[in-house]
Amino acid sequence: MRRKTPHADPLPLRGRGSTILATPRLVLRPFAPGDVDELLTMDGDARVMRYIGTGLGPRTRDEVAASIGRVMDFAARHPGMSLLHASARDTGRFVGGCGLFPLPDDSAIEIAYRLPHDCWGQGYATEMAQAVMAHGFDTLGLARIVGVTYPENEPSQRVLLKIGMRAEGEAVHYGRTMRVFAAERVAFEAGTDR
Repeated sequence: MRRKTPHADPLPLRGRGSTILATPRLVLRPFAPGDVDELLTMDGDARVMRYIGTGLGPRTRDEVAASIGRVMDFAARHPGMSLLHASARDTGRFVGGCGLFPLPDDSAIEIAYRLPHDCWGQGYATEMAQAVMAHGFDTLGLARIVGVTYPENEPSQRVLLKIGMRAEGEAVHYGRTMRVFAAERVAFEAGTDR
Protein backbone atom coordinates (compact mmCIF):
# COMPACT_ATOMS: atom_id res chain seq x y z
CA MET A 1 0.00 0.00 0.00
CA ARG A 2 1.25 3.46 -0.87
CA ARG A 3 1.62 6.07 1.84
CA LYS A 4 -1.01 8.75 2.26
CA THR A 5 -0.31 12.13 0.73
CA PRO A 6 -1.69 15.46 1.92
CA HIS A 7 -4.15 17.38 -0.20
CA ALA A 8 -2.51 20.15 -2.19
CA ASP A 9 -3.77 23.02 -4.27
CA PRO A 10 -3.56 22.47 -8.04
CA LEU A 11 -0.39 24.59 -8.15
CA PRO A 12 2.10 23.93 -5.34
CA LEU A 13 3.13 26.64 -2.92
CA ARG A 14 6.55 28.23 -2.81
CA GLY A 15 9.28 26.82 -0.65
CA ARG A 16 9.30 23.11 -1.51
CA GLY A 17 12.83 23.24 -2.92
CA SER A 18 14.26 22.02 -6.19
CA THR A 19 12.81 18.91 -7.71
CA ILE A 20 15.31 16.14 -8.42
CA LEU A 21 14.00 12.69 -9.29
CA ALA A 22 15.96 9.50 -9.91
CA THR A 23 14.88 6.34 -11.70
CA PRO A 24 16.92 3.21 -12.41
CA ARG A 25 18.37 4.78 -15.56
CA LEU A 26 17.62 8.51 -15.32
CA VAL A 27 18.10 11.66 -13.28
CA LEU A 28 15.53 14.44 -13.68
CA ARG A 29 16.42 17.91 -12.46
CA PRO A 30 15.37 21.52 -13.15
CA PHE A 31 16.53 23.05 -16.42
CA ALA A 32 19.34 25.63 -16.19
CA PRO A 33 20.52 28.34 -18.60
CA GLY A 34 23.47 26.15 -19.66
CA ASP A 35 21.10 23.51 -21.08
CA VAL A 36 20.34 25.46 -24.27
CA ASP A 37 22.43 23.30 -26.61
CA GLU A 38 20.96 20.07 -25.23
CA LEU A 39 17.39 21.34 -25.46
CA LEU A 40 18.05 22.61 -28.98
CA THR A 41 18.85 19.03 -30.10
CA MET A 42 15.24 18.21 -29.20
CA ASP A 43 13.26 21.40 -29.76
CA GLY A 44 15.07 22.21 -33.01
CA ASP A 45 13.72 19.00 -34.57
CA ALA A 46 10.38 19.20 -36.43
CA ARG A 47 9.72 15.50 -35.76
CA VAL A 48 9.76 16.17 -32.02
CA MET A 49 7.81 19.42 -32.04
CA ARG A 50 4.91 18.49 -34.32
CA TYR A 51 2.85 17.03 -31.45
CA ILE A 52 3.74 19.65 -28.82
CA GLY A 53 0.92 21.99 -27.80
CA THR A 54 -0.68 23.52 -30.86
CA GLY A 55 1.79 21.77 -33.14
CA LEU A 56 4.95 23.82 -32.95
CA GLY A 57 7.65 24.00 -35.54
CA PRO A 58 11.34 23.59 -34.76
CA ARG A 59 12.72 26.28 -32.46
CA THR A 60 15.82 28.40 -32.99
CA ARG A 61 18.59 28.69 -30.41
CA ASP A 62 17.19 32.04 -29.22
CA GLU A 63 13.69 30.55 -28.90
CA VAL A 64 15.08 27.62 -26.90
CA ALA A 65 16.93 30.01 -24.57
CA ALA A 66 13.70 31.96 -24.03
CA SER A 67 11.83 28.70 -23.43
CA ILE A 68 14.31 27.69 -20.73
CA GLY A 69 13.77 31.07 -19.09
CA ARG A 70 10.00 30.49 -19.03
CA VAL A 71 10.43 26.95 -17.67
CA MET A 72 12.73 28.21 -14.90
CA ASP A 73 10.37 31.07 -14.05
CA PHE A 74 7.38 28.74 -13.86
CA ALA A 75 9.35 26.31 -11.66
CA ALA A 76 10.34 29.16 -9.32
CA ARG A 77 6.70 30.25 -8.96
CA HIS A 78 5.35 26.67 -8.70
CA PRO A 79 7.94 24.40 -7.05
CA GLY A 80 7.60 20.80 -8.07
CA MET A 81 6.03 21.71 -11.38
CA SER A 82 7.53 22.58 -14.79
CA LEU A 83 9.64 20.67 -17.30
CA LEU A 84 12.56 18.71 -15.85
CA HIS A 85 15.80 17.94 -17.71
CA ALA A 86 16.28 14.16 -17.99
CA SER A 87 19.68 12.56 -18.44
CA ALA A 88 21.09 9.03 -18.33
CA ARG A 89 22.55 8.23 -14.91
CA ASP A 90 25.53 6.33 -16.30
CA THR A 91 26.64 8.72 -19.06
CA GLY A 92 24.93 12.05 -18.35
CA ARG A 93 23.51 12.01 -21.89
CA PHE A 94 20.45 14.27 -22.34
CA VAL A 95 17.42 12.09 -23.11
CA GLY A 96 14.51 14.53 -22.87
CA GLY A 97 12.23 16.42 -20.57
CA CYS A 98 9.14 15.68 -18.52
CA GLY A 99 7.04 17.70 -16.13
CA LEU A 100 3.69 18.86 -14.84
CA PHE A 101 1.80 21.92 -16.06
CA PRO A 102 -1.76 23.22 -15.89
CA LEU A 103 -3.64 22.81 -19.16
CA PRO A 104 -4.14 26.18 -20.90
CA ASP A 105 -7.74 26.38 -19.64
CA ASP A 106 -6.60 25.45 -16.07
CA SER A 107 -9.05 22.51 -16.07
CA ALA A 108 -6.42 19.97 -14.96
CA ILE A 109 -2.73 19.33 -14.38
CA GLU A 110 -1.09 17.72 -17.40
CA ILE A 111 1.96 15.48 -17.59
CA ALA A 112 4.06 16.49 -20.59
CA TYR A 113 7.18 14.91 -22.04
CA ARG A 114 9.34 14.93 -25.12
CA LEU A 115 12.56 13.29 -26.18
CA PRO A 116 15.23 13.86 -28.82
CA HIS A 117 14.43 11.74 -31.88
CA ASP A 118 17.46 9.47 -31.33
CA CYS A 119 16.06 8.57 -27.87
CA TRP A 120 12.66 7.38 -29.10
CA GLY A 121 11.73 3.74 -28.55
CA GLN A 122 14.11 3.11 -25.64
CA GLY A 123 11.63 3.32 -22.76
CA TYR A 124 12.83 6.71 -21.52
CA ALA A 125 9.43 8.40 -21.92
CA THR A 126 7.71 5.76 -19.81
CA GLU A 127 10.44 5.82 -17.15
CA MET A 128 10.48 9.60 -16.78
CA ALA A 129 6.67 9.89 -16.91
CA GLN A 130 6.26 7.24 -14.18
CA ALA A 131 8.63 9.18 -11.93
CA VAL A 132 6.96 12.53 -12.59
CA MET A 133 3.46 11.13 -12.06
CA ALA A 134 4.54 9.54 -8.74
CA HIS A 135 6.06 12.90 -7.74
CA GLY A 136 2.79 14.65 -8.59
CA PHE A 137 0.77 12.31 -6.43
CA ASP A 138 3.21 11.58 -3.58
CA THR A 139 5.00 14.90 -3.15
CA LEU A 140 2.58 17.47 -4.52
CA GLY A 141 -0.57 15.69 -3.40
CA LEU A 142 -2.35 16.20 -6.71
CA ALA A 143 -5.68 14.41 -6.89
CA ARG A 144 -5.67 13.90 -10.67
CA ILE A 145 -3.18 14.12 -13.52
CA VAL A 146 -4.09 14.04 -17.19
CA GLY A 147 -2.24 13.45 -20.43
CA VAL A 148 -3.47 14.81 -23.75
CA THR A 149 -2.24 13.66 -27.15
CA TYR A 150 -2.99 14.25 -30.79
CA PRO A 151 -5.26 11.39 -31.91
CA GLU A 152 -2.60 10.18 -34.37
CA ASN A 153 0.22 10.19 -31.78
CA GLU A 154 -0.16 6.54 -30.83
CA PRO A 155 3.34 6.14 -29.31
CA SER A 156 2.54 8.86 -26.75
CA GLN A 157 -0.80 7.22 -25.99
CA ARG A 158 1.00 3.93 -25.30
CA VAL A 159 3.27 5.72 -22.81
CA LEU A 160 0.27 7.13 -20.95
CA LEU A 161 -1.37 3.70 -20.78
CA LYS A 162 1.89 2.09 -19.57
CA ILE A 163 2.14 4.54 -16.66
CA GLY A 164 -1.37 3.61 -15.53
CA MET A 165 -3.54 6.27 -17.09
CA ARG A 166 -6.87 5.33 -18.61
CA ALA A 167 -8.44 6.69 -21.79
CA GLU A 168 -11.24 9.19 -21.15
CA GLY A 169 -12.25 10.04 -24.71
CA GLU A 170 -11.62 13.30 -26.51
CA ALA A 171 -11.78 17.00 -25.63
CA VAL A 172 -10.58 20.26 -27.12
CA HIS A 173 -7.22 21.42 -25.77
CA TYR A 174 -4.60 23.60 -27.46
CA GLY A 175 -7.27 24.62 -30.00
CA ARG A 176 -7.85 21.12 -31.37
CA THR A 177 -9.47 17.81 -30.50
CA MET A 178 -7.12 15.71 -28.39
CA ARG A 179 -7.31 12.25 -26.83
CA VAL A 180 -7.47 12.54 -23.05
CA PHE A 181 -6.01 10.10 -20.51
CA ALA A 182 -6.12 10.42 -16.72
CA ALA A 183 -4.94 8.91 -13.46
CA GLU A 184 -6.34 9.52 -9.98
CA ARG A 185 -4.23 9.63 -6.82
CA VAL A 186 -6.64 7.33 -4.96
CA ALA A 187 -6.18 4.57 -7.57
CA PHE A 188 -2.43 5.25 -7.76
CA GLU A 189 -2.03 4.88 -3.98
CA ALA A 190 -4.04 1.66 -4.04
CA GLY A 191 -1.94 0.36 -6.93
CA THR A 192 -5.03 -0.29 -9.04
CA ASP A 193 -3.98 1.89 -11.95
CA ARG A 194 -0.67 0.15 -12.62
